[in-house]
Amino acid sequence: MQDPAELEALFPHLRISGYSITSDQADRPNCVGWALYSDLYFDPVGRGGGISGYYWPEDIRADDTVDAWIQLFSLFNFEVCDDADLEDGMEKIAIYADLEGEASHVARQLPSGEWTSKLNKLEDISHRTLDALLRIPEFVVIAKIMKRPGIG
Repeated sequence: MQDPAELEALFPHLRISGYSITSDQADRPNCVGWALYSDLYFDPVGRGGGISGYYWPEDIRADDTVDAWIQLFSLFNFEVCDDADLEDGMEKIAIYADLEGEASHVARQLPSGEWTSKLNKLEDISHRTLDALLRIPEFVVIAKIMKRPGIG
C-alpha cells in the first residue's frame, strides 16, 4: 500500500479536501475501467494490437482527446451534463484534462456525493471533491461531467 504521505505529495489537495484509501495498489483496472465497473484497462494504444491486455473499442477514435473519451462513455449510456451536483437516480463521472487538453483521468460519483478514483496503478480512493485531484500538469481542469441513470 502506498504511504498516504506519498499520495498527498502526488496530489497536494487530497489532505485539504479529505480522502480515504479504499483498496490496495493494482495493475487493473485503470481509471476508465474503474469508472465503468470493469476490470479492463482502457487505452487507445490497445486497439489494433498495441499492448497486450489493453482495450479500446473499434468504433471510437484511438486517442486521448476529451471528445474520444466522451464517445467512449457514450457507448455506456453516459451523456454530457451541466454540473457535478448529486442527482437522485443518476450516476455521474468527471473527465479531467491535462495542459494540452487531452483527457487524463476520470472519477465516478458515489451515492454519498463523494467521488471514487483509480489512481492508475496506485490505490483506489474516495475523495470529497473533484478539486482534490487537480495538479499540474496531468489533471489541470475538469473538462466534462457526464451522467447516466444509476446502476445497482
